[in-house]
Parts: sequence; structure tokens; C-alpha cells
Amino acid sequence: MFSVLFVLILGLIHSAKAADNQDGQGIKQHEKMIEEIEEKKEEEEKEGAQGPGIEQKSREKIELNGFVELNYEYLDVQDIDDDASGSSSDFFLSSVAIALRVFFNEWSKAKVVLEFEDVGRNDGSERFHLDEAIATLKAPWIPLYFIGGKTVMPFGVFEDRLIEGTLAEDLYEIDELGATLGFAPDFFGLDISLSIYEDARIAENLHDFDTHEFSSEHHKEDRFDSYIANVTLAPVGDTITVSAFYDSEPGDGRRNESIGGAFTLNFWKFILDTEYITALQREKGENGEENRESAAVVGLAFDVLDSLQLATRYAVFDDDNPGDQDGVLDYRFIAGFNYSFIDVVDISFLEDAIFSFEYRFSKYEKEKGSEAADSQNMLQLQLALEF
Repeated sequence: MFSVLFVLILGLIHSAKAADNQDGQGIKQHEKMIEEIEEKKEEEEKEGAQGPGIEQKSREKIELNGFVELNYEYLDVQDIDDDASGSSSDFFLSSVAIALRVFFNEWSKAKVVLEFEDVGRNDGSERFHLDEAIATLKAPWIPLYFIGGKTVMPFGVFEDRLIEGTLAEDLYEIDELGATLGFAPDFFGLDISLSIYEDARIAENLHDFDTHEFSSEHHKEDRFDSYIANVTLAPVGDTITVSAFYDSEPGDGRRNESIGGAFTLNFWKFILDTEYITALQREKGENGEENRESAAVVGLAFDVLDSLQLATRYAVFDDDNPGDQDGVLDYRFIAGFNYSFIDVVDISFLEDAIFSFEYRFSKYEKEKGSEAADSQNMLQLQLALEF
């Protein structure tokens, strides 16, 4: 059964690969929450079991869940390149996702996530795609694990407690076909992993984000020549988590290398998230320069109630390019809240129901005499249902 599903996963990956090269943000806040729910269920089952007998270990278990996100969005300037473009508003289904999980035994499982994004959006950008398809194996007697398939690779943490994903996620998320081999002993939350993946992504992300203009030759045919090293440590349980990560991808004339770190402090009702990622080496762009950009993100959340969380985040970006260029982000400030009203609606099949509000201010570089905007205000409302 496991081998059949693994072959099916690979088939889905390759059939969706061509249509899925323009992935946006991968694992969203609500996907992470679903993962936490599943992990909690697994722990409860283990604690409630009388023993790990052969029948329990070999039992197959299939679970189906997902989420729906309905968004309203207002922009005071709809086109950053034109300060006179006027405001815009949009009401759309930002995401409808279905996740199928198969738990073969306590050592092996598989997951496939299908997602429909931006349904009804004004710009017509809606699409259906394979968001994730992975198989996970754990060694029975030693703390080794293997994850293979299409997923977000372990470069960056991207802790976002708001509707909007983090700036680091926009720039450095690597959603690719790859494989990860990890070592996770029961020692202060230590997790060491090495990953390899198919196509270079970071140069593409920077290009799509309008921060770098690379030469046309930067598209490389090298497959599975990109790799990641990642170390995570939780020395004080869930109170402190520290991560460091390194990525290397083939480029035009030289490799594109990036390095970063993240720190999370969870104390009382406060959660502090920080992350910094910078380029160690970059291929030269169309300007003939090696612009080694960097991004820093600091977020703070406060749990007012079990059902209400306030959150804010500040992000700053340095494109390492002298002077100002239209449309290049300088810094961004976001504030908002998440309110869970699942206890109010009390619908049996729902795991959670969340209403979120967010205000975002973005400051951009602007060339002298340009007609581009130098700032943008955005309001977002979101209703998210998890099942």
C-alpha cells in the first residue's frame, strides 16, 4: 500500500510541476494549525494506547481535512508603479485546500494537499494546483527521518501570525520537489537536516519580487544541484526555539548562497518572532553587480484570551543596490488580530473558525521625478474555516 501511494504521489508531482512553477506562499498559518491538530491527535492516541502491539503498528489510518479562507482586501494605491492609479477593493476566496493524510504505522505516513487559490479575484489569477505531496519515513530505533516529495524545503522559519505572510517568506521560500534527511534525537529539541531539491528558486523569487534583474542566462538546467543545511534547537522546551539555515543554488557564473537564522520566544502570553536572512554570494545581475540583499523580520503577538490574539510585525529590506529604484520595498509594518469563534458556532465538523483583521503599511523606494508611488496602505479581513 505504501509503495503504491508513493508512486501515485510522484505521478501527481510531475503532472502538476509545469503548472505550478509560479507558487506563491506555501505553508500558510492555517496549514500549520492543521498540522498541530494532527500532531496533537497522534500524541493523544499514543498516550491512550495500552501498548504498541503489532496490530496497532500495522493499522492504516486515513484522514481528510482542510480549510477555506474568504478575504476582503482594500488598497489605497492599486499599482505601485503609478501613484495616480487610484484605490481598489476585492472580495474573493483566497484559498480552498483539501489535505489527505495516510498513516501507515508510527514509522511512515504520506500527505497530499490540493489547493484552489484566489477564486473570484479581480485580476483573474485563480488557479488549481498541487500544493504538497510528500512521504515521511522514520527509523524505528534511531532518531533519523526522511521526507521526500513536493513541499516547502526547510530553509527559513517564516512564523506568521497574521493574514499576510512574512517578507522573508516572499523572498526565500523554496517550494520544490526534493528530499530531506534529518536527525532528531530527544535532546533539547535538536533537529539537524540536509536537503536537496530540483530547481533553483531564490533567484527567481528575487526577480519576481522586483528586487533584482538577472541576466537571461540565469535559468540553469542543473537539476538537483541545490541543497540546504538546517539546525534547530529548543533548549527550554517550547519557550525558546533557535534555528540556523544555509542554502546554495546554481547560478550564472557562480552559485547563489544564502544564510539565515530565526529565534522565537514564547513567554507567558507573549510570542516574539525574529528572523534574518542575507545573501553570502550572488550571481551578477543585468547591472553587472553582485547585489547581496538582506531581509529582517520582527514580530510580536499577545494572547489576550484563548480565543483572541493581537499581533504586529515589522520587516525591513536592503537590496544592496545604490540609489533608489521604483517599486523596491524599503520597510513594512503590519498590525492586526485573530479571533477564534469556534465555541460560538459549535459545528461538529469544524476544528476552528477564525476571523482576522490586518492593516499593512509598505514604504517603497522611488526614483527622483518618478510617477511611481512611494507607499501603500492595505486593509484585509479574512474568515477562515478549518475542518
